[in-house]
Amino acid sequence: MKKIVRAKILENVKVSGEYRKLKILAPEIAKTAMPGQFLSLKIGNCLTPLLRRPMSIHKIKPPYLEILYKVRGRGTELLSKYKINDYLEILGPLGTGFQTDGAFKTAILVGGGYGISPLLALQDRLKKLNKNIITVIGARSAKLVYKEGFINIKIATEDGSAGIKGLVTEVLDNTCCSLKVDAVVFACGPDKMLKAVSLVSQKHNIPCQVSMENLMACGVGVCLSCVCAVKKGLTNEYKRVCVEGPVFDSKEIAW
Repeated sequence: MKKIVRAKILENVKVSGEYRKLKILAPEIAKTAMPGQFLSLKIGNCLTPLLRRPMSIHKIKPPYLEILYKVRGRGTELLSKYKINDYLEILGPLGTGFQTDGAFKTAILVGGGYGISPLLALQDRLKKLNKNIITVIGARSAKLVYKEGFINIKIATEDGSAGIKGLVTEVLDNTCCSLKVDAVVFACGPDKMLKAVSLVSQKHNIPCQVSMENLMACGVGVCLSCVCAVKKGLTNEYKRVCVEGPVFDSKEIAW
């Protein structure tokens, strides 16, 4: 159940490349949050920025939560200025998370750039379920690769500055070819990447869940700004990424 809380900031630091990590004390949210869900942050005390900022939950360790973010605009620039013992108004947990039940033995986590963020909380959950985990990380260059805390990592960069030179889907394809056990793919990143990951997963007959990154305004399903097209029989309908998502079965999306 979502709540609005004043969360105390315990850490707000640069961690790797362009990434920053925000650690907050939010026991009411942390105790119910699931991997793949997100938070909506009210940043600042004035009208700019007006809208809350949706942020994936990077790590869940009750009573604490961690958020991985990059400074990409006015909102995240202001967020980077918050100090230890400051407070943030946070709404959460929001959305539908990853489904981790089932008899599969191996989980393949695929993150494109900032899309790696929600996959650490998922990895922690899968480790508790004794799943084998393979992490595939893709980015344009080495400075955009974030791998802290992840295990069994394979990296692809478009410029070849880290891992193999190429796309994350090439690594995924090779990984799927070598699998001899039941697996599930869990992915987050840009739409173009998620579509390609979905196609590779279907090629190998491996179920795939994708976490969509549509732009959001309200974060609670009222404004309908974040809808995505999903298949319904011979036609399509629209679902709200902030409520019915952000995680969907990849076969459901009308790419």
